[in-house]
Amino acid sequence: MKLLFPVLLGVSMALSAQIPSKADLKGQADALVDKGKAKADEKTDQAKAKADKKASDAKGKVDAKAGAVPMAGDKVKAATAKGETAAKSGSDKAKTKTKSDAAKGATKAKAVTEKAAK
Repeated sequence: MKLLFPVLLGVSMALSAQIPSKADLKGQADALVDKGKAKADEKTDQAKAKADKKASDAKGKVDAKAGAVPMAGDKVKAATAKGETAAKSGSDKAKTKTKSDAAKGATKAKAVTEKAAK
């Protein structure tokens, strides 16, 4: 009997230590949501940088060829500058929308987690 009580106490403490509380589970879920959002934001930044680089590279190639044409070259360069600006503006808008959508998704996921934790 003297040995049984400490063993039972140890077992009950070990069992309670293994079962995470709702707050612990919510914290883990929120951390995963935040990690996913950060990863999505990083991918969005990379995609924008890649799109901007492609626009700049394309402009450079066209401008290099247009430089050989005396009269039309300036008009082509102006058009490519305008196109590059439009492309970069489009990538900025896409980045903003994607990050906004990711933030909304994270907020919804956290709300569901909050509701489940109650």
